[in-house]
Amino acid sequence: MTMTEKTSGAHEQALQTEILRLNKMIAALMNRAERNASMQGSDFNLFQTAITLEDNIRTRTKELEAARLENEKITRSLRETENRNRLLIENSPMGIHEIGLDGKIISMNRAGLMMIGVQQKAEVKGSLYLDTVSDADRKRISELLVKAYAGEINHFEFKASGPHESILKSCFVPIKNKNDSIEKLMGITEDITKSKKAEEQIQHFAFYDTLTQLANRRLLNDRLEQAMALSKRNGRYGALMFMDLDKFKQLNDRHGHNAGDLLLTEVAHRVSGCVREVDTVGRLGGDEFVVILSELDEDRKRSIVLAKRIAEKIRVALEKPYLLMCKHEQKTTIKYYSTASIGVVVFFGHEPSPEETFKRADIAMYQSKEEGRNRVTLAEN
Repeated sequence: MTMTEKTSGAHEQALQTEILRLNKMIAALMNRAERNASMQGSDFNLFQTAITLEDNIRTRTKELEAARLENEKITRSLRETENRNRLLIENSPMGIHEIGLDGKIISMNRAGLMMIGVQQKAEVKGSLYLDTVSDADRKRISELLVKAYAGEINHFEFKASGPHESILKSCFVPIKNKNDSIEKLMGITEDITKSKKAEEQIQHFAFYDTLTQLANRRLLNDRLEQAMALSKRNGRYGALMFMDLDKFKQLNDRHGHNAGDLLLTEVAHRVSGCVREVDTVGRLGGDEFVVILSELDEDRKRSIVLAKRIAEKIRVALEKPYLLMCKHEQKTTIKYYSTASIGVVVFFGHEPSPEETFKRADIAMYQSKEEGRNRVTLAEN
């Protein structure tokens, strides 16, 4: 019951009490008057008093009726408002739920149920709110619940439990009673799964080649800086490889760009299969690829041997025939032979610098082409 309803009800009850008291007084006066034989003196005054009391009762009764009608009007208005709010909450696109002091769910609207992959309210009512949170986020959200029960409003993101693993953005709002004590928490949740995925996709496009899904020039620059910093810390050499496909333009001219894209995708797959997880494979654009090798060896000569061994492994993998499923008017399988010219630079720390390392690897790659293609060339010191 709201404060308005309580006030109106108290007023109506006070009027009823006063009317009852006045009626008792009238009855007492009338009984006394009837016991007397004549209406003289004080007895006449008794009847006058009774008449006045009856007028007061009629006035109070009218006031009581007016108060009753006003109370009904307020109650009806409050019920309409309550029903309207209930409909708004139930049909809100935001998840709205209440959490008791025991950490259990009191209520949850339809949107909230959908966000956690539940159909019926009975499935969550009385269950722990933390059961709706993924294992990875449960400890963090538990700490936020403690802060919310202490009166703190907090905002956070988390993954929902279950197979869907929706990404949700939510907040806890402490709700206080008339004694200014927290009696429950109100939660408001938004499903941000789509926007998060879109954000991740944009981030991916910023650092990865859209055709091959390899690191692009921006990410390669960053990874080379990281490899050089790691080399300085652990005292191991690293290496950078530049490779360019031989006679790639002939494939595009003869079979179209679709065939060229298929070849580039397969090259990316083969090169990635020749290196370790700590290494990075990237595409600069066109038919140019880059490989960054990390943590080779503490000895320069052994590091050169390892780098040339991996480069040779890549060269052999790339000279094997390709079967390209091209789509023209009809599907056509093209058997194609391609090779690659590869230049290799070994580095230690930031010597040579990232810019100089790229330049020397590029020069070594062109030297491979000039010496007949399909070969590996180590950059000179």
